Amino acid sequence: MRRSTDGEEAPSARGRAHPFVALAHSGYRQLWAGTFLTFAAGQMTMVARPWLAFELSGSAFVLGAVALAQGLPMFFVAPLGGVAADRLSKRTVLLFSQASLLVSASLIAGLVLFDAVEVWHLAAMAVVHGVAMPFNMPVRQAYVPVLVPRSLVPNGVALQAAGRNMNQVAAPSAAGFLLAFDPVVAFTAIAALHVLSMLTSLTFPKAPPTQERSRGVRGELLLGFRYVYATPLLRLLFAMLLLTLVLGMPFLHLLPVYQEVLEIGPSQLGLMYAAVGAGGLLGSLTVASFTSLARGLPQLVAGIGFGASLVAFALSPVYAASLALLVLAGFSNQAYNTINQTLIVTRTDPALYGRVMSINMMSRSLIAMSILPMGFLADTFGAPATLAVSAGALALCFLLIGLVRGVSIPEGTQAPPP
Repeated sequence: MRRSTDGEEAPSARGRAHPFVALAHSGYRQLWAGTFLTFAAGQMTMVARPWLAFELSGSAFVLGAVALAQGLPMFFVAPLGGVAADRLSKRTVLLFSQASLLVSASLIAGLVLFDAVEVWHLAAMAVVHGVAMPFNMPVRQAYVPVLVPRSLVPNGVALQAAGRNMNQVAAPSAAGFLLAFDPVVAFTAIAALHVLSMLTSLTFPKAPPTQERSRGVRGELLLGFRYVYATPLLRLLFAMLLLTLVLGMPFLHLLPVYQEVLEIGPSQLGLMYAAVGAGGLLGSLTVASFTSLARGLPQLVAGIGFGASLVAFALSPVYAASLALLVLAGFSNQAYNTINQTLIVTRTDPALYGRVMSINMMSRSLIAMSILPMGFLADTFGAPATLAVSAGALALCFLLIGLVRGVSIPEGTQAPPP
């Protein structure tokens, strides 16, 4: 490990870095811990809220309605969250959004404790969650370049991704265990995680708002979209991201159907989700360890690998092989996502980090919207055929992008605001 000119540790000339080097910075440690706790609470909520909605209603339609109550606000509010991250104090935005998540989780825990919870309570709190997260996550992402040297931004982004994947492995199973033990304990634990995340935010380093010419609310909202559209590299990166979100990521929501395809029970289904998370954790740590991977060609290879592994999983009739393929899918998908996020962050003008990250979150809300047509196709043609065709199209798209662009994405430089 060599030293950069500002005295911070920097990756070696060969691109090899200690996978946890960004954690040497105290401000980033606080950010990482708070993000980890918030994601843990979010992953547990993804299991606990639908479970409770089904317990109260016995209707799969109600489950979709509650999920939609979170997804729609997230889609429409995301651009506002980006403006807030850039134009307001980052710590203020973080505290208010975290407080909203804490209050909503605490209210549900209290209603469950007194056996007074109803479906409309879950839907209302889902709306609060869908409004708060587009403010919370972009500002957390926008904080990374503020808290670590530029040379460590890829490592910082990758470690954030590693934390998400650790939660994908552990948090859902923990939620299931606690729900089986006592639902009150499960929802109280979610609220407690938000309390701990809030405590890490109280002493968070201040970051002044971006100083730029006032454009009015409408101008501020559109600036991020214009910036991405006017920057060829960012435009390509977001287009590639949308491909994985629409053609690939809905596979997670189709996994319950594989209980019938593979003739397995709920516990084996839980292991399938854990396999995806475990592979994702390995993928993000791999990118964190080898900073030279944050380039266009490795991203294309990972994207093709993600699609190909999903095709193989879709057609696999053997449970053990399916688990192994899900580990590979999780690995390649998270490696792809980590590289994609790193390239977006490092090629974005610092004045627009928040808005660009909010577009990122807005894009990710499209997963929920793509589930309905994928579910319809799965009911009509079967889940294996639907997933195989969708994932095959994803791999083919990445292959064509590589061929058209000469098998690599140009690294580019930061583009100035329009």
